[in-house]
Amino acid sequence: MALAMLCLVATDWGSLFALPASALLGLAGLISIAVFSESLAIGLSVGGGSSSITFLPLLASVQLFGPAAGVALIVPTIAFAEAVVRRKQPVKVAFNIALAIVATTAGGGVFSMLGGHALNGLDDPQIGSQFLPFVVFGMTCLIVNHAGVSLAITLSQDLPFRRVFDRVLSNSGARLNDILISPIALAVAFLYVQFGIAGILVILLPMLFIRYSYLTTSKLRESNEDLLTALVKAIETRDPYTSGHSQRVSLLAGQISEAMGLSRILVERVKMAALLHDIGKIEAVYTDILRKPDALTPEERSVIESHVIKGEQLLRDLASVPDDVVKAVRHHHEREDGTGYPDRLTGPQIPVGAKVIVICDAIDAMLSDRPYRKALTFGVVLEQLAEHSGTQFDESIVKTLVSSDILSAYVETMRAHREAAAVAPSQEVQMIPLPIAAMAPVRPQMTRGVN
Repeated sequence: MALAMLCLVATDWGSLFALPASALLGLAGLISIAVFSESLAIGLSVGGGSSSITFLPLLASVQLFGPAAGVALIVPTIAFAEAVVRRKQPVKVAFNIALAIVATTAGGGVFSMLGGHALNGLDDPQIGSQFLPFVVFGMTCLIVNHAGVSLAITLSQDLPFRRVFDRVLSNSGARLNDILISPIALAVAFLYVQFGIAGILVILLPMLFIRYSYLTTSKLRESNEDLLTALVKAIETRDPYTSGHSQRVSLLAGQISEAMGLSRILVERVKMAALLHDIGKIEAVYTDILRKPDALTPEERSVIESHVIKGEQLLRDLASVPDDVVKAVRHHHEREDGTGYPDRLTGPQIPVGAKVIVICDAIDAMLSDRPYRKALTFGVVLEQLAEHSGTQFDESIVKTLVSSDILSAYVETMRAHREAAAVAPSQEVQMIPLPIAAMAPVRPQMTRGVN
């Protein structure tokens, strides 16, 4: 916040106030559009947060009226978004406004250093010459903003800055669409130069179209996730011993993936794959076999192993399921030593999502009551993880898991789940998300060889 105050003092407000009334009216129009876009911000199911298109009027304002105009636009916009739309705590509102000021000022400084200048009032504005300053301005704002967020996380959670920054920066890949449509801001600048304030108003149409596209994509993703979750629940309710298994595995897989430092997109895809890993068991024959209290015949084992292929085939028909999710589902029973199925892949060949799932699947199975045995103890689970590390499970993931509190927290959660299920076996027990501190992978070989 102190740095933001210095930035406000250092900003060349004189260049902004020297603009003619028509230009100030144009800037006011861009500010209104920016605030309007925040009121239409779309919540993101992936990684939380929201998505708006405020960056378009911000980029256009700097192009047309200079860096000071960008600061003038970003302050009321972020204040409205954080305090009114998202209703955050005052300290977070102040921090985010300050960070936006610092990022915009830094970007504006680089913009000017590279020869960028306000196009407003020029008789023959060369918009093409603004391209490099335009791009560097956006990248600078992005990097400074991410660095500020990373520093806040580093100080509040006592984590290494480099690790946090790499994670935050990698998560920005989810905004690739924003980068691809950013040239629209150049078009807005051109329209303003040609038609004045009417040219700025033209941005409303593509903004609404882009927002509708974002909304449609978001709703489609949520609908698909809800349908798949309902399908998984329907499959598991046929067997009281596996009810809720896939949801628990998904929760644990997300925790471990975060502990491994995977990007937000990859974490979400691992969680999706974990949720769907047993979707191939949709046919009743699998439930009948898994309910057997004694050893499986070779024919029955072959049927059980076929569920990974059936799951892959089912998901291949759904265009909304990413390919790496499908691969993780197919290979979640592969082993590091190459003795798994269906393709007998070895360590480096196994997708990271499958590596995480096989550990989570084994842990949840070990900590669950089965027809042929009771849940194993925490100590036995640790022994199984150590015994099969490097053969069944990825050694580095096991180390990540064991070195954290994830496993101990999951053991307590599973104990509560079993107790609640014993009291009310007909009711589905909701799993409580594990704390971020508790992240790590685990995996033991089951007596029957089937999780």
